[in-house]
Amino acid sequence: MSTDICIRFGQRIKQLRTQKKTSQMALCHKIGIEQKYLSSVENGHVEPCLRNIELLAKGLKIPLSELFREL
Repeated sequence: MSTDICIRFGQRIKQLRTQKKTSQMALCHKIGIEQKYLSSVENGHVEPCLRNIELLAKGLKIPLSELFREL
C-alpha cells in the first residue's frame, strides 16, 4: 500500500477502461474531457476532482464505488 493513491486510482481507471475495450479518446469524447487530462489521471500525475471522478464512472457505465475497489 505504499503506492500513492493517485497512481493506484489512475491504474484502476485504465484497467476498467481497457476491460470495457474503450480508448482514451472515445471515453474523453463521451464525457467531455481532454485526452491529455485523462492520460495524466491514468498515469497518476493529476488528482481528479469529484465531478470528474463521477464523469469517469458514468462514462464507463459503472457504479462510482467500483472506481475505488481494490485501492
